[in-house]
Amino acid sequence: MTAIHDQAMHYIYQQVLERLLGHMSQAQRASLQLLIQRLLVAAGGPEYIGTFRVLVLQGSDRRSTRLLAMLRAAQLSIALRAPVTFQLRVLVVSLPAAGGATLEGHERSFNALFMQDDPRVQLQMIEGREVVPFSCRPSVAPERWLLAREAMLMFGHLVDARPEALLGSRLHLELADALGAALQAPADLLITGMPIRQRRRYLAWARRSFRLAGLRGPHVLHQCLAALAHGLSRLHGAAGGPLSAFAEQLASVAEEGTPLRVMAMDDLLPQLLEAQQLDLMLGSCFECAPDAWPLAAYVDPLALAQLHELRVRSLVPQAGRPALRLADQAGGNNQRDVHQVQLGKTYGMNQTQLVCLLFGPFARQGKNLERFLQSRHADMLVALPYLHRALQGKPCPDAVKDWLVNTSGLTLGQLRAIYDGRLPLAAWRLLSNLARRDVHLRLLPRRPPGRRRAFMGRP
Repeated sequence: MTAIHDQAMHYIYQQVLERLLGHMSQAQRASLQLLIQRLLVAAGGPEYIGTFRVLVLQGSDRRSTRLLAMLRAAQLSIALRAPVTFQLRVLVVSLPAAGGATLEGHERSFNALFMQDDPRVQLQMIEGREVVPFSCRPSVAPERWLLAREAMLMFGHLVDARPEALLGSRLHLELADALGAALQAPADLLITGMPIRQRRRYLAWARRSFRLAGLRGPHVLHQCLAALAHGLSRLHGAAGGPLSAFAEQLASVAEEGTPLRVMAMDDLLPQLLEAQQLDLMLGSCFECAPDAWPLAAYVDPLALAQLHELRVRSLVPQAGRPALRLADQAGGNNQRDVHQVQLGKTYGMNQTQLVCLLFGPFARQGKNLERFLQSRHADMLVALPYLHRALQGKPCPDAVKDWLVNTSGLTLGQLRAIYDGRLPLAAWRLLSNLARRDVHLRLLPRRPPGRRRAFMGRP
């Protein structure tokens, strides 16, 4: 029975390969042969290809889908010529979280490539800082996003709450944190379709982040991708943790392991980017990311728009603004409301806490607190003196403390650290550097002078 099953699966895989080749252009088929040769050389020869482990980060764009199709064709081509082929691990990335439509698009591609039931393929996805098996139904497990949630809240309240900064370069620290967890299961090679210009930009950004945080060690040398991911993961943990423990978290010892090599495909990118029939076969519903900014493929395209919409609506004066609906309230079944609260649901925050984040009312000794109350919580204006007392650590009614915690989503200790606003110099430098660039690592417009923060410690 096993022999019959293996023969049937072999026939199916051969059909999938023939279909793939039939939808490729002549240039792509030539590129496929080059890719196969490089994989065999990287593995050390055909005799080692059966134990060779390849990792690819799957973004939500056509470039990523086409690259995956090329890798699948290479895997099946080698399997037809030799008894074994390489192991392929696909890690779906969509920060801060993948929506249902995005996951369904990935599933269509995986089904078209017949990857779901192939033991040589491992399909996974990132949820918060955990790597879980791929599923088109995203799970509701806010504890997986706990560190990312606190990092975003502390960053927004302390430094910059603009949507482009909240969902900007700091997301790459979240990705590195999750990738570091994924690499606990070792891989031999990561294949990327990122052009060399963007790779250099990313490495320059990483080096600067390490330098500003005062981080020393092998991570700064970028000896391998695993070391780089571990170093950036430490930055993410430090930026999202208690401010008093910033230096201790950066001083953690790095783990040593087998170096993870990176195979770039710069010379094959023109073939991957050209218009083709391959997208129809794969059922791709993704847009093709601009050539200069492939990092956009790893970010949920709706998240930034949702945060912008929420910010615009929350800043309109109370008298002329429709009531904002909390994430856990019933009603409002239209698609806009569903999208609008998705970011908060992912991080385990309701809409009140998101609006509070966008106002940033607690920084600089609560300079913006009265304006926030006038705009969003007029009934709490009478308690303004008690709010300041609570944030200063002075005695005040428990109801006031509970209101602060429920409205912000942070603990009272975190709120007092934000209110005091004094950061270690290394923390201030790192967070300010993250606030300067968007998710494409492009410079953002300067913040208003009033958003500057103080630091403690010597320059």
